[in-house]
Amino acid sequence: MRIGEFASKLNITQDTVRHYMDLGLLIPQKNGGQYFFEQDDMDDMEKIMNLKQLNFSLTEILKVLSYKRMTGMDSEEYRTLYLSLLEEKKNKIDAEVQKHLEVRSKLRGNIDLIKSREKRELKRIGFPIAALTMLACPQCRAPLHISDGTIEKNMIFEADIQCDCGYNAIIEDGIYVDPKVRKITYPDGSKFPTREEFLAAASTKYINLRYKAMDMVIEAIQKESRHPRYILEIDPCICLFLMQYIKHLPMGTTYILNYNDFEKLNFAKKEIEANYDHKHFIFFCCDVRDLPLAKNSLDIIVDFLMTKAYARSEQEFVVKRVLPLLQMNGLLTGVYPYVKPRSQNALVVPSPIRDYLNKEHIHDKLSELGVMKMRDSDLGPVVENNPYETDIRGKELFFNIFAGKPEAALMFKPIGQKDKEKFKAVMSL
Repeated sequence: MRIGEFASKLNITQDTVRHYMDLGLLIPQKNGGQYFFEQDDMDDMEKIMNLKQLNFSLTEILKVLSYKRMTGMDSEEYRTLYLSLLEEKKNKIDAEVQKHLEVRSKLRGNIDLIKSREKRELKRIGFPIAALTMLACPQCRAPLHISDGTIEKNMIFEADIQCDCGYNAIIEDGIYVDPKVRKITYPDGSKFPTREEFLAAASTKYINLRYKAMDMVIEAIQKESRHPRYILEIDPCICLFLMQYIKHLPMGTTYILNYNDFEKLNFAKKEIEANYDHKHFIFFCCDVRDLPLAKNSLDIIVDFLMTKAYARSEQEFVVKRVLPLLQMNGLLTGVYPYVKPRSQNALVVPSPIRDYLNKEHIHDKLSELGVMKMRDSDLGPVVENNPYETDIRGKELFFNIFAGKPEAALMFKPIGQKDKEKFKAVMSL
């Protein structure tokens, strides 16, 4: 039979037949420029298909067929070769089966672990009574009055808050809420994305760059501030930085989260209550400019990409709003995205935020606010096409990781023993 009929009977393509002929797996007779296939070729093809089902490679199949053609199927040489190949295949399959069983066991373990976390008793986090002393009216800076409170385990879950100047707020489900809070949105009115929405749209390169930036901020916190009592995070994707830092969070530290969307903030709170053991948190649903905190009450402020997001919405430097809350020896650390100045990328950045994507401008603003640079590192570049990052979409982006302290704290830094010895040596000259 000719190649077309042969291929049709075996339900394979003519190209497959020709490929097997090129490899020497099929050796049909040739007559007058045409190939003709006989029963032996049919038997070889069935053998090929059978061995492929046993996961034999074409090279191994050729070896089997070559021995059969040379010695016949009943010879000792053929049976020895074929048996050894079958046993080798079986041993490989046994090893793979064992590997898959081990993987299945680990998968079951991980599934059971996650399910057990879902079943564990949920803790509730309220506003800590111990932190009431750090509250201050955002309008007149006077102490606030609290009434009609629901208290459990030294935490406030429901309460009314007033000030003599007329300011009022509430604590709802443990969250301090300013009723007049205005959700920060993009200029077109759209909301900031949830963490899930943002991560689903972000590229792996961009995510990895953010992860490296988080790691460097964590390193700065651990190096520059040993035992912080209060840390404030400002982040347009709430908790994104905290999710990496929480395993390093000192047991006695109170972590403060502020977000102007109660629904998203409450979701983040429930997630923390369900999945993490750390107990000391404060949740504010307020405008950044109206945080009800006393001046110099914070040990650390983490600005994780909030400067760009806030400038995009408010055309204002967010650090200027929160810096008065930092102690004189406190730490400001953050991640500031930027494009290279005078580049084509910089020219097409929307004008309201152009300065806030300029590293030199950010550093100048920080210097004007009296922040002395302690650490300054750069990461990148990366080109991101995230639909939630339209102002940097398609541009070569860098991250500046900054850590600094108020200048006064550095000016009056205690003199160490080495400094004293140097001073004595100079004075003795």
